[in-house]
Amino acid sequence: MNNKIVGAVFLSLAASIWGAVYVVVKVVVEVVPPLELVWMRYVIAVMTLAMIGVCMKQSWRIAKKDWLIIFLVGLFGNTISIVTQEMGTMLSTAQMGAILTSTTPAFMVLFARLILKEKITIKNVFPLYLQQLELA
Repeated sequence: MNNKIVGAVFLSLAASIWGAVYVVVKVVVEVVPPLELVWMRYVIAVMTLAMIGVCMKQSWRIAKKDWLIIFLVGLFGNTISIVTQEMGTMLSTAQMGAILTSTTPAFMVLFARLILKEKITIKNVFPLYLQQLELA
């Protein structure tokens, strides 16, 4: 099967799971506070990733120079991002959370420009539309 099609299937699966998270979180945060929910999600994720890592004989060595960036990505990219997402979903609606988070690609283009000095092009502003044209 064509790698682009397989990739599209995996991305669609990820998007559908991610979209369902908002609905599930909206229900769960009525019983479990957002911070506790984030802790439970990470405990489950760490156990699952550890089992997968052991089964795949993953190397656990990390260079000392990489620890700071890994910490910062974990802090901002995961912890603060997920906590604010779940707090926002608790205080708003699942639909609003999903709609606002769907703006993530726009922020990615903006931050890629500001931090990585990447050029803003038609291809990185409208990638999904251009990808659909290529698949057609």
